[in-house]
Amino acid sequence: MTEFWHDLTNPEYVYGHLTYILSTIAVAMRSMRWLRTFLIASGCVGIFYYGFVIGDRVSTIWEFVFTAVNIVQLAIILFVARLSAVDEHERFFIQQVTPSLDESQRRKLMKIARWHTGMPGEVLMAEGQESPNLIFLTRGAASIERGGTLIGVCGAGDFLGEMSFLTGKPASATVRVANEVRCCVFDPGVLRALLDRNPDILQTLENSFNRNLVGKLERMNEATQTTGASSGSTQSFA
Repeated sequence: MTEFWHDLTNPEYVYGHLTYILSTIAVAMRSMRWLRTFLIASGCVGIFYYGFVIGDRVSTIWEFVFTAVNIVQLAIILFVARLSAVDEHERFFIQQVTPSLDESQRRKLMKIARWHTGMPGEVLMAEGQESPNLIFLTRGAASIERGGTLIGVCGAGDFLGEMSFLTGKPASATVRVANEVRCCVFDPGVLRALLDRNPDILQTLENSFNRNLVGKLERMNEATQTTGASSGSTQSFA
């Protein structure tokens, strides 16, 4: 027992003890990022201990390999986290459109998306335009015009161009930015190619289109009742 306590408290072994302490802390971490960080720290101490204190070359090499592997794994974790980071607009799109998709499918969809900030007066889609972009608004509002007449307004949470995307027909109305908008834009050709290979994403988008269409119809009915109009559209289905 005396020899045990002597070895445990011997200053010469302090670095050896530290490697085990850091490894123990590492396996207690719930976060993979911190687990890898403490294992790297343990490996670095081990390299110093076996290489410069003990002079054990074989153990030094293994500690170096151990540390290098954990450095690579930590780099992968940080890289994936950076790719997965989303801002408030991407988060809104995910919550409204793709909550049922798994992370890999969601990344495929967002990889082909283009984010655009539209200023007042900008035309996002022109009436009669062939193959208009599919647009999802996450901020601001856009006016809907048909034949030069204002027929409705769309805002955050609305799709634009979904009917043209589904039917292949030209845009039925002009979409003009009313106040600054932030929107997610998809090229229809690129999106169709992705959906052909990923039926789950197609189903998710179609469900979202249907929910959006119901919302537009409800707003149209509310507007019609408010104005007392017996006919006419107050919402776009461009």
